[in-house]
Amino acid sequence: MSSSTSTSSPSVSSSSPSTQDQKPQVVEAYETTDTVQKKFERWRLSLKYITGIGLTPVEKAEHEAYVAKDMQRKQCGLCEKRRDKLLKWSPVVTFMRENLEKAGCKISTQHIICAPCDELRSGGFSPDHGIVLCQNRFFSKAHQEDTLIHEMIHLYDHCRFKVDWNNCWHHACSEVRAASLSGDCRWSREIRRGFFTFTKQHQACVKRRAILSVKHNTSCSAPGIAEKVVEAVFESCFNDTRPFDEIY
Repeated sequence: MSSSTSTSSPSVSSSSPSTQDQKPQVVEAYETTDTVQKKFERWRLSLKYITGIGLTPVEKAEHEAYVAKDMQRKQCGLCEKRRDKLLKWSPVVTFMRENLEKAGCKISTQHIICAPCDELRSGGFSPDHGIVLCQNRFFSKAHQEDTLIHEMIHLYDHCRFKVDWNNCWHHACSEVRAASLSGDCRWSREIRRGFFTFTKQHQACVKRRAILSVKHNTSCSAPGIAEKVVEAVFESCFNDTRPFDEIY
């Protein structure tokens, strides 16, 4: 045993000072130089973009495309990092995951994607594609948490109650529950939106946001339909707090 160990050990160490180890150092030096050159070019182009001096239309378009792509990359990274932490550490998200599993819908990060969205939404749910978190729409980790819970409630309703999303009454009920139970209508969020009242603020917020969401359903987009169905289901769906015991 000892002789085989002593034989193999020198063979490894004897090759370490050879030219084999010098090649990666040269490659690393070239990579570093290349990186520095790219950063310098980006800095030079940014300076030209700010000052407008010597900036061609092609360079302008190239710089704007680079900035947009870099912003999306950073937003996606932050969104995914927060998502992973929420799935692991958030008590409310953990509670929803447990109840989703009981309802027959076990989820993981592959069912929750981060993507850029338009300014009208911060998240979405699709029975075919799962949950989307709008990486460019969150102003805080708490906002992303509320959005994730909102969409998880839609998923819970889909799994537990077999929601028909083309049925306006079904959709309205799930929107009322999601807006009420997710924290989306807490007082601090309403103040940020510019809505300020001391009486039945929560109920008013839930109705308003449920109507806005139902209107985006092409099956319910006719004038007056969203308002009608939300009003029809509001009382029963607002009082249905499953899987929670109460509005948290």
